[in-house]
Amino acid sequence: MKRLSGNPGYPRAARRRWLAMASAWLLLAGCSGGLKSNQPSAQVYLLRPGMAPAAAAAAPAVGNVQVMLPQVSAGLATDRIVVLRSGRRLDYYSGARWAAPVPAMLQMLVIDALRASNRFAMVESDTGPFPAEYVLSLELRHFEAEYTTSGPPMVHVALDASLGRRGKRDIIVSCSADAQVNADADRMQAVVAAFEQATGDALSQLAARIAVPAAPAAPP
Repeated sequence: MKRLSGNPGYPRAARRRWLAMASAWLLLAGCSGGLKSNQPSAQVYLLRPGMAPAAAAAAPAVGNVQVMLPQVSAGLATDRIVVLRSGRRLDYYSGARWAAPVPAMLQMLVIDALRASNRFAMVESDTGPFPAEYVLSLELRHFEAEYTTSGPPMVHVALDASLGRRGKRDIIVSCSADAQVNADADRMQAVVAAFEQATGDALSQLAARIAVPAAPAAPP
């Protein structure tokens, strides 16, 4: 009896098709995993303001204070570097960001400034684990580079602060800090340097004014 013979070319053709499909799949996977945007990655900037040396505290450090996350004006609740152009038009520098959102960044900078002032026994954020006798509320009104004329921008930093006792409505001390610094050039490094100087000036003002008044001396 004669045997039925299969098509001898079938296995070879099938193998070629399978190899072609596998090669195409691997090429597609490699391409999809290596896709890159043509947009350059944003430069991330740390803000490290210099501050005037703290004057010696007139009284021993008293109490613990919690620094609240600042309330901010419209457009400032971002990690982008804010620009105010002519006509009061709000804008942002492209390809540049702060290392953290502005409210969180300013909160930590205020904490550092108050710690350096040595006016309080402990300074922590509003998420700190320890109870605090005092609370410092903040409002950031300006934190932008302003282009009002041709040439480099002027950096404006302004914030309000109010210190009160926890659980009470009375304010112990309230103050405002305001600083304006012209950038040396219309370049990102120069603008960031102006932000550091203006922020340092504002923090120095704040640290010098936020303190608990000394208790009146007991009568003899």
